[in-house]
Amino acid sequence: MKSWRLKKLQLVIDKAENYSEWREAAIEYDIASGMSEWQRRQVSSLYDHQLIRSRLSRLRDLRRQNEDTSLLYSLNEGIHGNLGGMGKFALYQKAKFGTKHLITDYIDEIVASLIHIADSSSIGFANKLDFFRRASHCFGRSALMLSGGATQGIFHIGVVKALFEQNLLPNVISGSSAGSIMAAVLATHSDDELDELLSMDSIKLETMKFLGWRKIFKGDPLMDAGHLENAVATHVPDITFEEAFEKTKRRVNISISPAQYQHESRLLNSITSPNVFIRKGVMASCAVPGIYPPVTLTAKNIDNETHPYNPTRQWIDGTITDDLPAKRLSRIYGVNHYIASQINPHVLPFITEKGAEKPMTHVIGEFTAKSVKHIVGNFLHQGREKIKSPSIGIILTQLHAMVAQDYSADITIYPDHRLTNPMKLFVDPSDEEIAGLIKAGERATWPKLEMIRNCTKISRALDSILDDLEKEEYQRLIS
Repeated sequence: MKSWRLKKLQLVIDKAENYSEWREAAIEYDIASGMSEWQRRQVSSLYDHQLIRSRLSRLRDLRRQNEDTSLLYSLNEGIHGNLGGMGKFALYQKAKFGTKHLITDYIDEIVASLIHIADSSSIGFANKLDFFRRASHCFGRSALMLSGGATQGIFHIGVVKALFEQNLLPNVISGSSAGSIMAAVLATHSDDELDELLSMDSIKLETMKFLGWRKIFKGDPLMDAGHLENAVATHVPDITFEEAFEKTKRRVNISISPAQYQHESRLLNSITSPNVFIRKGVMASCAVPGIYPPVTLTAKNIDNETHPYNPTRQWIDGTITDDLPAKRLSRIYGVNHYIASQINPHVLPFITEKGAEKPMTHVIGEFTAKSVKHIVGNFLHQGREKIKSPSIGIILTQLHAMVAQDYSADITIYPDHRLTNPMKLFVDPSDEEIAGLIKAGERATWPKLEMIRNCTKISRALDSILDDLEKEEYQRLIS
């Protein structure tokens, strides 16, 4: 009877049309399977439950007794996202919905304590501001990274939709190749606009059929870039990265790779390239070699006129060198927690429940992969000037970049492999396939939402409080 009940609930979970249905069925499944009891039971070898329980009790007592100075001191001892191992992936693999209640209670208490300190009248404004700036810097923040994947990148829409509906969309976002289109939409649309744009009634299915096949002539790209550019223009207004940030306050980044092997890859955003037009950044990031032609970026000059940006340089597919630009996001924004929506065809076959690994490592082994990286790297470093054919240098550079990349994230969202077909990467999807990919993105995200909620709750609270305090500081300065 129990087995039959679990199979029935699993079917409801698999066929759920929205998160509410999925959540209800997942909770019922945990009750029926006994995992709800595991969630209530604090003891586990997976994390230091004694440390977390002790710290939770102290914070809760200090807050309820309005011992604000002692509470601030206790918080100053450190706010950690992985205290006692509470952020381990394994702790979210037991139950369908959520993890140990002790972990969730502790995170909720941290947030309640932070809000209490922010509202406290017994702690001076300067001390508050200093504390929250330090806490935010030390704790870090999360980023959403959207991979490449050609037309399969429609999957990202479902991922973003699920996160947005739960108010869990990170403020730092990156996109490569197909992922850059979704990233650009997020960069240029307010929350109110996204609320309407992400509904299936508003998604313009025809604009996603942007491949524009053309006849292949010698030296011509395989597809019509103008067709893609028109489709991008339907969803992305013609504004710069700086203008987009002023509108949405989202820190959106687009990866691009150099068409010439002597140059380095770039991460376009409102800090590194504020005057560059986002549309051209998207076109560059989507310029798969041999499929779409390389792109010269454009920017707005001091007279608000459009002009070429670094006119001697051209750019191609961002996936080649920096599909998931974790290191750069860390350096620029202090990101230390990563959520990836991964749909890249050369990565998907090697994804496990613990996330994505380097494809080369899986296929030929760690030792051989390192050897390939070493040999290619040395050849490029020592013999660039001896390379007779520029195309060979470019191919070797791109090979080295793809082997050296890390495709992993703290939380990786990916589709059921049966739902993706590499043969359809450059084939216009039907309306049914588009709707199916979007729904697949939602369904793949729902099981990860509670982990994302817990792992980002403290940083979201810190960012919100600090934003309010800095606005107050500004008002104090001008008054």
